[in-house]
Formats: sequence, C-alpha cells, structure tokens
Amino acid sequence: MEVERKEVNVAALKDANLPIVWVLGGPGSGKGTQCANIGVKNGFSHFSTGDLLRNEVLSGSKRGCQLYKLMELGELVPTAVVLDLLAEAMVENLYGGKTKGFLIDAYPMNLEQAQAFEDYIYSPTKVVYLSLEQDVMVDRLLNRGNFDDKKEA
Repeated sequence: MEVERKEVNVAALKDANLPIVWVLGGPGSGKGTQCANIGVKNGFSHFSTGDLLRNEVLSGSKRGCQLYKLMELGELVPTAVVLDLLAEAMVENLYGGKTKGFLIDAYPMNLEQAQAFEDYIYSPTKVVYLSLEQDVMVDRLLNRGNFDDKKEA
C-alpha cells in the first residue's frame, strides 16, 4: 500500500545544525521521562515516532487514513514516511523558534533506520542508551496501567 509523502525542507534542519539526541532503551526504561526532563532543562523538543503516527491517524488526513489501514493490516509503516513525520515536526518547531535541539525518543530501532535518518536529516550529536534489568522494565510497564501493558506481551 502506497502512503502519501510530503515535501519537507530538511535543508533548514541541516542549516540550523541544532543538536539531535537519540534516546534509546527498552520499553519502561525511562526514555519518555528522561526526554521530558532534558527537554525542559535545555529547551529541546521531544518527539516520539509513535505519538507522531497516532496524531497523524487521528488528524483524519488522507495520509492518516492510509497509515491507519497499514497499521490495521499489521504492516510496518515505511521508514521514509516515519522520517517525513519526524522531519515535519522538527522543521515546524525550528520555524516556530521553539527549540534549541531535538530529542528523538525510541528511534531509530535498527541500523537501517539509523542510516536512513542520517542520510535524510543528519547524524545525531549524541546517542543515549538507557539500560535496565528486564524484571524492572516489566514491573514499570505493569504499574503504569496502559491497556496494552500486560505481562504476556
């Protein structure tokens, strides 16, 4: 299934040359919490690709409907489309004068995505990896109460 793509002025990001930090780790490792803390302290914008995808679906846009169909079928969203969403959000924050840098939460998830990000946008300034024991992550997930956080999963 083809998903609509939008033109994004990634040159503006390259020209601004603001710090990009990839914040990686397992589910429940504290990525979102650390991004929130770092963002407030340093004036960085925090982006989660999951949130960006959900927001696009909920917008009801043509692309959002296409993404919903893909997800409903259990298909992976193409890396290029995820990068479009990230770049759009980054450029919007850059143009709004709202940011001194970018925190990318749980992305990339593999080397292919990392290379695609670096080719399309630019290399991260830092990579933070949060490591935690498996049983601690499971406990955190179960205690936060999300409907899909079940021990079986």
